[in-house]
Amino acid sequence: MNPSDLLRVAFDHAVEAAQAECLIPYLNELPAIDGKTRFLVVGKAAAQHASIAAECLGDIEGLCIIPKGHQVSTTLTVIEASHPVPDAGSLQAAEAALALAQSLGPDDRLVCLISGGGSALMSAPLVSMDADLKMRTHQALLASGATISELNTVRKQLSLVKGGRLVEACQGHVLNFLVSDVPGDRVEFIASGPTVPAHTNQSDAIEVLTRYQIDLLDELLPWLSNADYATPHPDSDCFQRVTTTIVAAPSQSLKQAQAFLESEGVECWLLGDSIEGDSVTVARVMAETALWQRRHRKLERPLCLLSGGETTVKVVADGVGGPNAHFALALLDALEGTRGISAIVCDTDGVDGGAQIAGALIDDQTLIKARRHGLDHRDAMSRQDAHTFFQSIGQSVIPGPTGTNVNDFRAILIEP
Repeated sequence: MNPSDLLRVAFDHAVEAAQAECLIPYLNELPAIDGKTRFLVVGKAAAQHASIAAECLGDIEGLCIIPKGHQVSTTLTVIEASHPVPDAGSLQAAEAALALAQSLGPDDRLVCLISGGGSALMSAPLVSMDADLKMRTHQALLASGATISELNTVRKQLSLVKGGRLVEACQGHVLNFLVSDVPGDRVEFIASGPTVPAHTNQSDAIEVLTRYQIDLLDELLPWLSNADYATPHPDSDCFQRVTTTIVAAPSQSLKQAQAFLESEGVECWLLGDSIEGDSVTVARVMAETALWQRRHRKLERPLCLLSGGETTVKVVADGVGGPNAHFALALLDALEGTRGISAIVCDTDGVDGGAQIAGALIDDQTLIKARRHGLDHRDAMSRQDAHTFFQSIGQSVIPGPTGTNVNDFRAILIEP
């Protein structure tokens, strides 16, 4: 298997590890209760999660919130909404989720199957806040280069449902089964934690908005400076009714990719599953590591540097962003066509930023191929147009929506 094919299959293994089947053991062991059970299924993996729940449990009742364009056959009420920027469907979904939670009594149970993307798919502003203000804040943070954790720190303080507010509205027991798409698997940041306590507060949200110079802060202060609008305290009694399990996480996906690569005779170094930062900065550090190994270590077999997490791009002018493809461009630039080094950089949900492309593959022939097409990778970097660059030379990775989301997958292969 050539290096590019090897890396592409490793990515497939990483995605496979986080598929909906990971829910089966948990759903099959749900205990019977005297009251009613309702489901809230939300996120990029919602369609697959709803299907698996139906296979395990038959007809179920509740709410399924999916990204626009996804298809699902289910007895749940289905609402389509937009990602990464919320829309009217997101507002409808949040209001429906709140109504579902409020409909349950002390003997009832809410089973929540939550995956990444839920923050945008289920989004409604606090009472008396204009929805447009919340959306403009969201867009400004996306463009600023803020991390997912920082973004969600703000969103949960402005939301009708996030930061544990759904639990506050529900009298029944809440069972959470989560697919983690956040560095460190901090459950409060997965879909902005609608059913778990928030350990960040209004002051933290103000600090994020100040750090990234979001000019909407003055408009937001009436809510962020009023304790009546704060998320429920982590010690609130409502959270005593909550049980939370992470069923899939970046670490599991990296380990499955590692197992595959090792079966192919590749030595693997796992650099971490929660690496954050600017895409270009992180790419240059990883390039230095790969180059040192290539130049100073006598390799007896291929070596692969595996990592996960989530890097970011501060969008400028008309740039598309796409942190994974941008990372791949920066890595390409730093490696300078060094012989024997290949890499794949992809988002495990199949969507890099707002583009329907997961990311890109690079190797020691990529710069040569680009020049033949009259392309300048540094120009593409400056314009933040990595997707066009890689599509033009046939090195984009386009799996389509994968039905899961455990953040970025990066693998750098160094041949002997």
